[in-house]
This record gives sequence, C-alpha cells and structure tokens, in this order.
Amino acid sequence: MLFSRSFVASAATSLIAFASAGQARADEAPGANAQMLASSRSYYDAEVTTAFLFVGYGAVTGGAGAVSLTQQGDFAHGFGWSSLILGGVTALGGAAYGVAARVRGNYYNALAEKDPAQFKREETERIAGTNSRFVLYLGSEIAETIAGIGIATYGFAAKSDLAKGIGVGAAIQGIGLFVIDAPGAGRAARYQDDVRRFNPQVGVSVGGNGRPWAATVGHAF
Repeated sequence: MLFSRSFVASAATSLIAFASAGQARADEAPGANAQMLASSRSYYDAEVTTAFLFVGYGAVTGGAGAVSLTQQGDFAHGFGWSSLILGGVTALGGAAYGVAARVRGNYYNALAEKDPAQFKREETERIAGTNSRFVLYLGSEIAETIAGIGIATYGFAAKSDLAKGIGVGAAIQGIGLFVIDAPGAGRAARYQDDVRRFNPQVGVSVGGNGRPWAATVGHAF
C-alpha cells in the first residue's frame, strides 16, 4: 500500500511538473514570436524606405543633369549627361527594389506568423545571400566613385571640360549610392543575426476540448 501511494504521488508530481513546463513554454512562445515578427517587419520597412531614398536621389541627380543640359559649355553637357543617365538608372532601380522589398516583406511576415519553422529555414538562406551580395553592391559604388574621380582628374590634366563634367557627375552618383547603401549592409547583418538566433520551440499544453488527460503539441517561437 505504501508503495502504491508513493507511486501515485510521484506520478502526480511528474504530471504537474510536465504540465507546468509545457505551460511555461507556451507562455514564452508569444513573446518570442512577437519579437521575431517585429524584427522582420522593421527590417523590411527599412528596406522599402531605403528604396525610396534611392528613387529620390536618382530623381534629384537626374533632374540636376537635365537642368545642366540646358546650359552652355562642355562641362555642363558632360555633367548633365552623366547625371541624367546614372540618376535615371538609380531611380528606376530604386523603384523596382521597393516593389520587390514590399512583396518579400509581406511574404516573410506572413510566414513568420503561420509557420515559424519554415520562416527560419527560408529566411536564413535568403538573408545570407543578401549579405554576401552587399560586398558587390558597395564595391561597385566605390568603383563608380573612383572612376568618376579618375575621369575628372584626367579632365583637369588634359584641360577637357567634357571629361571634368562626366567625372564629377559619376563621382557624385557613386558617393551618394554608397552613403545610402552602407547602413543597409549593417542592418542586414543585424537582421541575419536575429534570424540565426531564432529557435522555433515546441509548446506543450495539457488538456483541451474537455479532455484533461489530452496533450497538445504545437510549434511556436
């Protein structure tokens, strides 16, 4: 009899501990979920904002180039054409990126809510690719800036106003793109860390549907 009572007491204690642990994990899950979802939303909102900055910068430099083309002189024409062309490309590229960032953001935010484990798998791969490409983005912007400075330097040495104008326009475009893009590289790295640290958990709760003996298992983060 003593053994039976001890066994029952031990089993009851284990069940209570099991239920408490499961309830604790279930209680912790919504907080982690909200934190990861907030990080995802913040990242993609910032990406859309950056796209608008690219559009704005491209429009301003392109507009300055168009105005410059109405002026007389080789420098004005060189600066005008380089600024108009490069600014137009920047504005169009920024607009396309803004649309893509919004679509991706909607997808991954929804996925984070519906299927955290799948979100973890897909977003880990995607953001890793994005971070690896930032080296190319920033490198190309630095190269554009250096090329512009080089052309302008040649123009001063050769006393070519056309080369001066082209070089100044290209350098201004490259510097602006780098200044806008550099914070994005840091933001993407921080977001990748958030996704990497995120660990989908399994929440366990006892009872439900009028059955106190039933156990329910669900994914959460």
